[in-house]
Amino acid sequence: MKAYSYLLFFFSSLGAFNGVILALWLFVRKNKQPSDTWLAVLLLLISVRIAKSVAFYFIPTLDKSILQIGLTACCLLGPCLVVYTYTKSKSVTVNNFPSRLFICLVGIVFTIGMIYPYNENLELWQYWLYRGSSYVWFVCLIIASYLYYSRFKEVAGNWKQLLSEQTFITIVGCSLIWLAYFTASYTSYIMGAISFSVVLYLSSIILLKPPSPSSNKIDKYANNKLSKEQAEHYSILLNQLMAKDQLYIDPQLTLPRLAKRLSTSHTVLSQLLNKHYQMNFKQYVNSLRVACAKGLLLEHPNTSIDDIAEQSGFSAPSTFYNAFKQQTGLTPNKFRTLNL
Repeated sequence: MKAYSYLLFFFSSLGAFNGVILALWLFVRKNKQPSDTWLAVLLLLISVRIAKSVAFYFIPTLDKSILQIGLTACCLLGPCLVVYTYTKSKSVTVNNFPSRLFICLVGIVFTIGMIYPYNENLELWQYWLYRGSSYVWFVCLIIASYLYYSRFKEVAGNWKQLLSEQTFITIVGCSLIWLAYFTASYTSYIMGAISFSVVLYLSSIILLKPPSPSSNKIDKYANNKLSKEQAEHYSILLNQLMAKDQLYIDPQLTLPRLAKRLSTSHTVLSQLLNKHYQMNFKQYVNSLRVACAKGLLLEHPNTSIDDIAEQSGFSAPSTFYNAFKQQTGLTPNKFRTLNL
């Protein structure tokens, strides 16, 4: 193998290897969100698909059973992306309807593979499933994009925030990988594998890049002229808004969104919370969610703690447990037992 081939093999397989490592980390890390599980599954599926491509590119006589594994992963890529986007946007548990539908699809694909194996049904796998999975992936990209846009419209006007948003980066990355494979007949089959390596590393750099200290400082102290009268005025409006619309129940509530509902800037709202409530945005919203949860725990003694957490606006049970114990000194179960 020439030096060029060695380099090509290294860079094309690097993404698949690191994709598996990242997926395993997402599976085992503490305080993970439900969407993290689906992102891990998505990374594993892409890694399997990429690994098959690399192996087939350098070993054209590859065993058909290995090709079947790669194409099976390819059939599930698009649907998995939709489930990830849905779970991310709705902040639901893993046992939601799309996830159950995905599990059924996994069963169907594996059943087809057992009844009609690749080495005995070349046309089915090389034409129908190979081409069909590409079109299904494309349709799923459109669905995922719609789900994302319908839920995260509030960041559409802020490109810096948009370009650092996990769901957006995942959808764009999957789109680039799909495009690389779809246009492989005009470029090279190995471009799909290389595109994954590039996308994975660029995404990691963007998501892991710490925020600029200077920009944070400017935002924190900009327009530091909130008077006592203004603070009292906005405080009354904020209390009325929260009492009437219960915005804290939305797990995706952000400081800019709340500021927009309050008809002010996020800088003014941040100053209000820091000065008038002596809390940051996260602490303020969690205090309202914990107060809501305390009422639900007593009103619905037979409702599970996880359901109470979701109804109170928490995106994950672990976040709920931590916030509740921090504010009350008790676990939700202990609080319910002592007050019933």
